[in-house]
Amino acid sequence: MKKLVGTLAAAGLLAGAVSAAEVTFKLPVEVHGGFSAGYKYADSTAEGFEVTNFLVELSKPAETGDIGFTAAFGFLPANGASTSGKLGGSNEEFGFQYGYLSIVPMEGVTLDAGVLATNVGYEVANTYANPNITIARIWGGQPVYYGGARLTYSVAEGINVFGEVNDDGKDGAWSLGSKGSLGIADYVVSYYDKNNPSEPDIVDVILSTAATDSLDLAVNFDYQIGDNDNGYGVAFYVIPKMGNISLPIRVESFDDNGSGAYGNKGWDLAVTPTYNFKSGYLRAEVFYYDYDNAETVAGFTDDSNTVFRVEAGLTF
Repeated sequence: MKKLVGTLAAAGLLAGAVSAAEVTFKLPVEVHGGFSAGYKYADSTAEGFEVTNFLVELSKPAETGDIGFTAAFGFLPANGASTSGKLGGSNEEFGFQYGYLSIVPMEGVTLDAGVLATNVGYEVANTYANPNITIARIWGGQPVYYGGARLTYSVAEGINVFGEVNDDGKDGAWSLGSKGSLGIADYVVSYYDKNNPSEPDIVDVILSTAATDSLDLAVNFDYQIGDNDNGYGVAFYVIPKMGNISLPIRVESFDDNGSGAYGNKGWDLAVTPTYNFKSGYLRAEVFYYDYDNAETVAGFTDDSNTVFRVEAGLTF
């Protein structure tokens, strides 16, 4: 756990004995984040060096009967296969990304209010925390950051239920779900309602487990309920590990079926050999996609192609 420490050195600014003084103050704030950059090659029109992430998150956890906060700023570019060209609505410009107050009025109850970060999905917007460089297409169709309030209640050890209201979409949205651990697997189950028949509602089921010390497994199922038709997407994750080396593999398939969730249908495969350092990583990736209409996907101009990436990252 890292603390944010500020130091004011008065030497050279004040005269006499005061000039040798040093005033130190400490703020009880945790600091986490990361920076990643690399090189991408797909074809003559999509290649070059890129900064894939820069994010600093400040937080103070709330104890029972108290208030805490979380706030993050940085840069999260469109390095995923989202239909909007962004990571499900994240901010592509440097600046504030999300932040909220956390109130714990009694043990087991937490109210978060502000600009929330979704708690649904196996992947996250800051992709240095994901197993692969390219974010999954189905996850890119999810809302990521939005203003709202979320109430979480701990039913039992490892089992939580939550409900939220927010201003996502044309007429706002609400969501109900549960997340936690059951036996050896972590889970998230969520229903997300857009309050507007022209926008698809979303059902998500995510299961993940460390099957062995050398193998992680996960599946993310996404069902989009449209006005006329329903779409679906599913992503499977297999991550073999051996010492500092891992080989994350993700395969996903999706079919928009007119729901408006993904823009078309298709499948893709990401293979990302990774070497993990103490405070970071070095990884390469081969990403192959085969879509009905790649023009709806940011950065892709062909219906099928192979994208090569190399990336290094630091986390703290």
